[in-house]
Amino acid sequence: MSEHSTEHGSFRIERLLDAAPARVYSAFATAEGKARWFNGPQAQVLAREFDFRPGGRDRLHCQWPPGSHGRHPSVRTTDFRAEYLDIVPERRIVYAYEMYLDARKISVSLATVEFQPHQRGTRLIITEQGAFLDGFHDEGSREEGTNWLTDQLATSLGVAAPRVLSREITFTRLLRAPRELVFQAWTDPQHLARWFGPAGFTVPHCQVQLRVGGRWSLTMRANDELAALVGRDHPVGGEYLEVEAPARLVFTNNALDAAGNVLLEGLTTVTLEDLGAMTRLTVRTRASGTGEHVAAMLGGMEQGWSESLEKLGTAVRRR
Repeated sequence: MSEHSTEHGSFRIERLLDAAPARVYSAFATAEGKARWFNGPQAQVLAREFDFRPGGRDRLHCQWPPGSHGRHPSVRTTDFRAEYLDIVPERRIVYAYEMYLDARKISVSLATVEFQPHQRGTRLIITEQGAFLDGFHDEGSREEGTNWLTDQLATSLGVAAPRVLSREITFTRLLRAPRELVFQAWTDPQHLARWFGPAGFTVPHCQVQLRVGGRWSLTMRANDELAALVGRDHPVGGEYLEVEAPARLVFTNNALDAAGNVLLEGLTTVTLEDLGAMTRLTVRTRASGTGEHVAAMLGGMEQGWSESLEKLGTAVRRR
């Protein structure tokens, strides 16, 4: 590693907090609220500054007992120095910050904190892009530390903050069918029911309200062999956010349990490029959720969509 090297890293953390966005935002936006959670375990605060406004500065300078600072046991002091760049009350905070270990600058980062209403609480999203300087290896410690701080935030608010697992995948397929027919296959309930779902699933129920704000829903039914492993019926549904026939669809697609509770939240964008007798299909889909079964569901996401799109290609070729 050279004397003046740079390594880059990024991460995104999502948590669901059972507290209103205004209350969660206040924990970031007030000196009293932030002091309750923004600190390190075993750290003695040497200096704290807080000027919450665009252009304002935020600083936390701490001293640590010998051997207490995780992967860097020789570190005695840390210094967090930030400047706020953009603030939208109860919606977004963007700031840049430098991090020092024993007066050595180890990183420069850009952080975005988003507060989204979610049911009765808040979806908190923290995204960071960092440049790690002159031989310092992050090795995931920044994300680990931010998760720890988010736990402290939840504790200060007296609520739980389960981690949201998520995955995003993009698929591109060249289909031997005109764009209008492919669009119909996505939006006509009879055609949608012929192909939606992985191999081994049929769709006995499908409803579509094709308009912005309209709802769609269907039930994927597993065959006997699969039902013994994953259960028989798997409801899916959502809302259309954009409808641009025959070129583009944007819709939510949520996996539900038998009672209609959301197991996995999804957002899908479908783009259809006209190539005459053929269509280039691009599907970008993202899913997220909490709970013990989410990791397995996300793990099967790529296979499920791939098999569905294979069935779509067969369905439009038959016409």
